[in-house]
Amino acid sequence: MASSTTKHSVIVVGAGVAGLTATHRLLERGFDVTLIEADDFVGGKLGAHQGPDDGAVEAAASAVQVCEYCKSEGHCLKRQDWHEHCYHMYLNWYHNFWELMEEIGVLSRFVPMPSFYNVQKSEAAPTDLRAISVVNMGSPWTQLRNLFAGVGTPTDMFLWGQALADLIGEPARRGDWLEKTSITGFMKSRPYVTNKALAGTYRTTAQAFALPSYLSSARSYKALLSYGLRLPEPSMWLLSGCTQDAIFTPWLKQLARLASNLSVPVHEFYTPGPALQAALKERHDGGPGPGGTLVIKMLTELRKLKIDDDSGRITQLELAHCRSSPTVRRNPDEQDHTDPIEHLPVDGSVILALPLTALCSLITPAIAQWAPHLPNVHYLRTEPMISAELYFKRKLHGLPSGVAVFLDSRYEMSFLDISQAWKDSPGDRTVLNVVASNADVLKCYDEPDIIRLMLDELSHYLKFDRNDLFDCRTHVDTNVGEALFVNQVGSWDWRPGATCGCPNLYIAGDYCQTFIDVVTIESATVSGLMAAEALRRQVRVPRPIRILYPDQFPVRGMSAYAAAQRPFSYVAYAASSIDEAIKARYRQWFPNG
Repeated sequence: MASSTTKHSVIVVGAGVAGLTATHRLLERGFDVTLIEADDFVGGKLGAHQGPDDGAVEAAASAVQVCEYCKSEGHCLKRQDWHEHCYHMYLNWYHNFWELMEEIGVLSRFVPMPSFYNVQKSEAAPTDLRAISVVNMGSPWTQLRNLFAGVGTPTDMFLWGQALADLIGEPARRGDWLEKTSITGFMKSRPYVTNKALAGTYRTTAQAFALPSYLSSARSYKALLSYGLRLPEPSMWLLSGCTQDAIFTPWLKQLARLASNLSVPVHEFYTPGPALQAALKERHDGGPGPGGTLVIKMLTELRKLKIDDDSGRITQLELAHCRSSPTVRRNPDEQDHTDPIEHLPVDGSVILALPLTALCSLITPAIAQWAPHLPNVHYLRTEPMISAELYFKRKLHGLPSGVAVFLDSRYEMSFLDISQAWKDSPGDRTVLNVVASNADVLKCYDEPDIIRLMLDELSHYLKFDRNDLFDCRTHVDTNVGEALFVNQVGSWDWRPGATCGCPNLYIAGDYCQTFIDVVTIESATVSGLMAAEALRRQVRVPRPIRILYPDQFPVRGMSAYAAAQRPFSYVAYAASSIDEAIKARYRQWFPNG
């Protein structure tokens, strides 16, 4: 048995939410941690980054017409902008994430947002924007209000809610069937569901899963609904600043306080940025912490794992330095790293907290021999998502303060006015983060075409003049190298667990099998905790890692509610069908209205 005083070491590859969570908990328990990150920023898909070096920014700015305002400032304002891949929503049931945020001391940076907005499409030029708000979806106190909010007819909204109640009321013993059934398949099996009632599900899955509902797992959707319905107020929380300032700089400073020693090696392409400089200063000013040592290697990419054929243990990591952040590059095939220049011996264990595509590239036949389930990750599906940050020279009035969905959008677009959400934003100008969840077509185009097409679609919903845009600050972000894992039908059996057949190799990421199931910030957090706890148990270190489970709405209670409402559903279905038949006949007789 390993002694509790034995010093243990671990290499965590990937400084996203899962990797930072594992690092945090293991550092607390005395592990010496080496954290390796290919980008020059931490946070992964939740992270924020600025543009490249000044010369690169000026070169990029010269490709478009730099506005007179930037010329008067003497430089392109894009240099100071923080870019996130998309806006982020934080839900009430993210218990493990909230616990970490409380420890870090940043809970005050989150702002409650009770409303979720919907914006109707206008084929002609839109006039005044009318955002339809849905308040605390799932709360019994707002149910009647939301029914008549205007997103759909009250009958169709009622039928949509009835179908969701039927899904949540499905017993646990049917979980395997639900995993192999699509959301559309389940909804269509309800005899009272109309096509317009299904539209609510299409919108939800496009935003939550970035996947059509006919490909999304009904079990994962049930999990999302069950967790949210248990804690419906407020609908979500938004961050009052960019994640770099509000989450990850404080998190790195907390890790520095925990570590007995912190080092951040530099190399020819990297010197520590503001976040890590703040962490180094925290360590210097505070003295040694109670945890193990922490080494953070940035712009360092894992290229290959070396495995001992006899024991199955990972013995060495082959690393390469990157010239720039791989997940920011537009072209994922672009070679922007050095040849392997470091072979890092593995004295302890390795946690791979990498994007799914990066994990797939590391699985060799030798690793598959010891971890035969791991190659199944190649079956998992990822989807692109594209966001555009639009900086306006003036204030666009009447925009909602929360997340707004564009109804019937070709690219399933939504937006957040971050000039209202971020407290440090200028009050006289609007900044929008516009997300295209259906980006399969857009991803094939060059950035100017992506911007043009997204602006064309945006013009059907918002009234704005394109001359009001800072063209030189418009930023397009694709999830290059970090395409989103999606909860596709039947994908559960292919997802990896925290452990695999290699004795000292652990896996973390939102695509891993966890009790959360649905891909969220919380699932990434839980996967990091589960990998850290599996390692702690393996080496027999004291102090189990606490992992919190979300509450779910009682299945029997929801099943009883759905059964009681079902007779009314058939009445509503009949009313909706008659109404649609009358409208169809009217359109036939009077095609011009």
